[in-house]
Amino acid sequence: MKSKFQKVKGTYDILPDESRLWRKVENIIHSLSEQFSFEEIRTPVIEKSNLFNQNIGNGTDVQKEMFSWKDIAGEDIVLKPEMTAAVVRAYLENGLFRSNPFSKLYYIDSFFRREKPQKGRQRQFHQFGVEVLGGDKKGSDQDAEIILIASKLIKKLKIDNAQLLINNIGTPEERKKWNDDLKNYFTKYKTSLSKISQQRLARNPLRILDSKEPEDKQIILESPKFISDDKYEINKFAKLQENLNALNISFKIDPFLIRGLDYYNGNVFEITANVRKSQNALCGGGRYDFLVEKMGGPSTPAVGFAAGIERLIMFSNLEAQENQIDAYIICKHADYYEKTLKLIERIVDKKYKIYFATRWDKLKIERAEKMNAKFAIQVGKENFWALDLTNKKSSEPIISKQISGFLKELNFQ
Repeated sequence: MKSKFQKVKGTYDILPDESRLWRKVENIIHSLSEQFSFEEIRTPVIEKSNLFNQNIGNGTDVQKEMFSWKDIAGEDIVLKPEMTAAVVRAYLENGLFRSNPFSKLYYIDSFFRREKPQKGRQRQFHQFGVEVLGGDKKGSDQDAEIILIASKLIKKLKIDNAQLLINNIGTPEERKKWNDDLKNYFTKYKTSLSKISQQRLARNPLRILDSKEPEDKQIILESPKFISDDKYEINKFAKLQENLNALNISFKIDPFLIRGLDYYNGNVFEITANVRKSQNALCGGGRYDFLVEKMGGPSTPAVGFAAGIERLIMFSNLEAQENQIDAYIICKHADYYEKTLKLIERIVDKKYKIYFATRWDKLKIERAEKMNAKFAIQVGKENFWALDLTNKKSSEPIISKQISGFLKELNFQ
């Protein structure tokens, strides 16, 4: 029967079987982040619109796709479309730049953008990311560390044939000049560009390099390439390559690699799945050394990356663990619920996992087996009986040594 109510376009339900895989991936993320001494940060799902309008760049896809509205007080509010600006806002507003000027932060969060839904890209999506605020903007050691974290995550998720792409997009001044050069170049091919690239040409020509449209590919390949003249950027990019080689992390320099938000500068990177699909980016990031200062804080070097969890799961070869319980418990009659609840409390206090089948008044062995239960216990008026489901040869209720030890530990008579 079709439900009367349907989910919003571009959203989806994560059902229990899939949720177990999500939790496995999230546990890997938490463990890996903590190994590198990154601390978790959580920011509100709603923010003021100007946080993103003023900081992520004019004409970026993210800015165009924001879910925004005026609240009852007339304030412009937005569902959070990305995390870096929100993290910097929290870093400044909560005084971390004073109490913890070198902050190593990570997050797992939901974000919202009104874009065309497709596999691996939804209007509500989830990301894992790291942000490092502080440190030395003249070096690349921090850049290498966060790439190492991303690389380790890809391996732990068993994603095959991933490729690391790196580039250096220079200083903001050099970036502006490159943008002007690209505008002059792409204007000559305006009528041959895709419709979306024609729109980007008017607002932000650099965004055309992000295009995956087939009619744009050859035009992009022949566009002006960027090479920084800034000695610090040249040295940083060279040092990054040295660090990656020392870590035995293979990489490819992509002169057309940029980031989708205008606060990036210097070293940038992206990890892609080696498949011929437009939605093959697994994670991406880079330096944003001027964002904190632009948002009213002190000069603060910064670097980070974000990885789409949906995309990671889509390309992962991990399998969710089967749901397994220690004891499947039923109560024979409502009169015995109090006795049953006391048993359940003792079992849970001993760190065992249980399933209380409150709907049944008799033991359903096939249901207990389907849930991978080790034991099935039925509580009656005087006592109870237990079935050892690990003993496949027995078809009768038995008390094995294993169950006896289990019940003795519970001290339940």
